[in-house]
Amino acid sequence: MKNPSWSQLKNSLRIGDLLPGRVTRHEPYGIFVELNLSFEGLIQITDFKDEGIMSPHEYPPVGQKLEVVVLGFKEFGQQIWLGVRPSQLAGATRKKE
Repeated sequence: MKNPSWSQLKNSLRIGDLLPGRVTRHEPYGIFVELNLSFEGLIQITDFKDEGIMSPHEYPPVGQKLEVVVLGFKEFGQQIWLGVRPSQLAGATRKKE
């Protein structure tokens, strides 16, 4: 899928899908991850660990590849919420390309 629209993206993804991504930037509230779908998603600081909260100095480095789980969508700003908690990854379904 090349350069999908927001509605196409939402229709092609399901909550719980496991996707490859790459860290693009850090913010105090989380990190942004570029998806292979021409969209960027956000992993909030609370969606890294099952117990405790990750601090910004523990973030994976910019450029690192990782697998993320789709947690939800926010219409305003067309945002994708992502997670990498072990419990989220364990229940995820690998998205077929």
